[in-house]
Amino acid sequence: MDNTAFGNLVRAYREEHGWKQEELAERWGFTREYVSQIERGKRKLENPEQVRRLADILGIPDTELANVGKSWPSKQRPGQQRDEHDERLLQALLKPAHITIKLSSLLLQSAGTLTDQTRNLYELEKRLNDALGRYRGQFRQPALRLLASVHELLGTEAVERTATQEATAQFQAMYDIAEELGDKDLLTLAMIQQSTMFRRRGRFELAFRRLEAAEKHARNASRWLRGHLAKFAARNFYLYGDEQSFLRSIDQAASIAENIEATVDTLTHGFNKLSVLQERAQGYTMLWQPAKALEIYQETDKMRPFRPLRDQSSYHIVKAQAYCYHGDLPTGIEHARTGLHIAEQLQSSHYVLRLQQMCERLSTTSIGREQAMRDLLAEILDIRYKLCQRANGW
Repeated sequence: MDNTAFGNLVRAYREEHGWKQEELAERWGFTREYVSQIERGKRKLENPEQVRRLADILGIPDTELANVGKSWPSKQRPGQQRDEHDERLLQALLKPAHITIKLSSLLLQSAGTLTDQTRNLYELEKRLNDALGRYRGQFRQPALRLLASVHELLGTEAVERTATQEATAQFQAMYDIAEELGDKDLLTLAMIQQSTMFRRRGRFELAFRRLEAAEKHARNASRWLRGHLAKFAARNFYLYGDEQSFLRSIDQAASIAENIEATVDTLTHGFNKLSVLQERAQGYTMLWQPAKALEIYQETDKMRPFRPLRDQSSYHIVKAQAYCYHGDLPTGIEHARTGLHIAEQLQSSHYVLRLQQMCERLSTTSIGREQAMRDLLAEILDIRYKLCQRANGW
């Protein structure tokens, strides 16, 4: 057995992945010095399980291992029986798991709450992690992609509860999987979600930098994702008060959305012509141009006259903002209360918080000092407190 040849093989595959010795050591579970000694042929690696684990991490084929003397006399390699068991487990998990994800996505979009589905998702996450911790076969990549979708959905559900720390952790787990897979679509989606969490905490510079980094991956990602990224960039810009950058980004998103085909991805992530139009309207409202927003809402009213409950709440809230900013308090407050009571029914603290932020932003203006607005804010705070009590079991 040629230790130097094996070390050169390990080095070549590590460099092909673009990893430093520290990164390989972390994935393998050994020290950087140990990796260095292996690569220089200064240390023998005779434990078959360690060789297999290292080869699986780096993606070294059995034929190349055999060429440098790392092969097994038996046709069944070490751990094969265990892998076959895990393979059957993953096969059994994948199909119903896909159904669980689709069902959960539909529930979140239409009802705004996952209820029992959340427990199913956490159980699915645990079972996938347990199997993937031991498995290196053909189902690993699709199982990892599924696990990334689980983390994304759990993160989105946490956002609905305004559980910011929990959501951030879920999106970080999604990003880690995307990076492991080198999947451009997943990386772009994960970085969009991370940017959103930075923005929610008021860290705009970090949010912008995350989206800039996402643009590099988006160049090789699906076309709809480039539009989705542009839509989120537009949101960051209008909340930051940068009108020109907002218009540039929303125009780019609109151009892509104009001829995009509906797919499972565009449906579950809400990217289409209607969503881009509504994002443009919301941008105009936040940039203190509510008249332009109200013109767009006249168009979107006709495009989608019937909406699921969660979408109704969101739509009433954004229209409430436009009317209140425009000075039409009776209409604005009517929309606000409708959206508020639907949000309470959905137990969406996130939507209630959006209305609270509207009142707080208007509080420095003559509109915000009206008694009707003060009464609305009191109602919003009362419902938010009730939702907090329910969430904490008080």
